[in-house]
Amino acid sequence: MTSLSIGLRSPHCTPALLFVNTFGSFLVLVSLSTLVGSATGSGLLAAAVLSAPWLPALLMAAPLNRLLDRRAPERLVRFAEAASLALTAAALLTPQRALLAVAGVLLLVRGFFEAVTRSATALVLRDTVPARRLDRANTVAEIGKLTGVSVGAALAGPASAVLSLRGLIAVNAATLVLSSLLAWALPSAPAKAAKAADGAKAADGATDGAGAPAAARPRVEDPALRRLFARFLLVSFWQGFHTVAVTVVPVQVLGGGTRLVGVFVAVSSVALFAGSLAALPVQRHLARVPSAVWAVLPMPPLLAALLAGRTVPTLALYALFLVLFEVAYLHYNNRLLATASAAELPSVVTLRATLLPSGVAVSILALGALCDLVGPLSTASVVAVVTVMVTASTGTAGHAWRRRVRDA
Repeated sequence: MTSLSIGLRSPHCTPALLFVNTFGSFLVLVSLSTLVGSATGSGLLAAAVLSAPWLPALLMAAPLNRLLDRRAPERLVRFAEAASLALTAAALLTPQRALLAVAGVLLLVRGFFEAVTRSATALVLRDTVPARRLDRANTVAEIGKLTGVSVGAALAGPASAVLSLRGLIAVNAATLVLSSLLAWALPSAPAKAAKAADGAKAADGATDGAGAPAAARPRVEDPALRRLFARFLLVSFWQGFHTVAVTVVPVQVLGGGTRLVGVFVAVSSVALFAGSLAALPVQRHLARVPSAVWAVLPMPPLLAALLAGRTVPTLALYALFLVLFEVAYLHYNNRLLATASAAELPSVVTLRATLLPSGVAVSILALGALCDLVGPLSTASVVAVVTVMVTASTGTAGHAWRRRVRDA
């Protein structure tokens, strides 16, 4: 029986697990955000609810890094999904008068476990998928996560009209039952015991004078990997602009109303899906194109979209920007996960789970304020200038120039 269960385990369950996990989470998250915004009339509080699940992962980056470094990733996924299920089931027993507050705390606490799931599944794929298929596996996993987020957010409105908050939490509990079962279908890495023993020995030896572990905080020492990570963080800068642009561009650039905003959001969702799907058949070719190209390629369509100032051309060019945006994101995500050494991979996925969402949140605030001050076209120009500057400073030529300056 044990050998049969091991034989049925497959890394191909990862996209389905991420889809189910993010679908249930965002179904409740968006519904709760809408409920809080309607009850209080505060857009700030509604936005705070949407960003709350990322806060625990950011504050607990060091414990997350230690977990990923010292525990088998498939076991971490199982523990995270089981803990989320237990918390969600407990919330169903809450009295009605306290349910809204408990639901908010639930999403906040569960944010850490969701970060564990997202990070540990990347380690599972790295450990169990052959190198020649790793880019494709990571891309499909990201598509699963993106689909779950989009479907959960899209169904939040219709579901809220039919179900109460307790009913939505019950649906989320049902999705967590399924994701917990999928977590048990994840395979263990070959020679895991040997790797764990080596890691334990390294941890025993890597202590300071006080006996504290040296890898308490996530660190990326490889300079090339740091430069790649800086380009990956550009995605958070673009995402912050896009989050602001989906409402600002239709209203301020195109002079439309809420209906055009809806059209803009729908086209954007389709474009992001198209970009993720387009990345699948060209995976083998992405690495042949210089990394810097994927950073600067989305910028011309973005600027052209705002300069056009007419509905159809702007929608088409902005959709092209989002397609290239998504391809660039998948390119840098896959390169990070494939390039990182076994020793640095836990730190890479920890930083990815914490810095990227926080970068999105910061860029939303900064670019939103900039849009109010100078308008969307000037803000897009700032995004393009920052992109070119970061790309140039993280290139091999820029790195060699800085090294010569230091040596001089």
